[in-house]
Amino acid sequence: MSARSALLNVLTPKHWTLADGAFKAPHHWRPWLQDSGSLTRRLSRAAGGEFAVRVLSQCWAVPSADEALALGMPPRQRALIREVELLGRDGAPWVYARSVLPAATLTGQERRLALLGNRSLGSLMFSDPSLTRSPLRVCCLHDGSRRYWARRSVFRLHRKPLLVCEVFLPGMEHVQYPL
Repeated sequence: MSARSALLNVLTPKHWTLADGAFKAPHHWRPWLQDSGSLTRRLSRAAGGEFAVRVLSQCWAVPSADEALALGMPPRQRALIREVELLGRDGAPWVYARSVLPAATLTGQERRLALLGNRSLGSLMFSDPSLTRSPLRVCCLHDGSRRYWARRSVFRLHRKPLLVCEVFLPGMEHVQYPL
């Protein structure tokens, strides 16, 4: 299995906990999980500038029930779902990211969010002064043999919501959090 299948597995309930609360992530993962700034900036710094985005998929689909609930979307309503890997040194996959953008969010100047290509969503969002973010939530995902630490939050650009979930991959286990 993979980080993606662990995240989307409907048979295993997800327990998203506030990141500033008491949760049992290993010490190494805590600063990554709790940082409310731009993950793109942190990863780029940790990779010495060798940061890249690999788009895995981008298509209109129905979000998971959990994702729709977090966004306040009606069940079975389609959204633009973007899945990427954030790559660090030597092109190693460090983070699997899944973003859910409701159709109503992709109106006005937010239409540009559908045209990112291999640019990071964070690089665009964190430069927008209208950006707000809900508190980070963290979760430990299991795929049977492996554990993944993940975080997610709902962002708003001009009050329009989108959900971003970031799953930290094994290739990042020894990457130091940059100060």
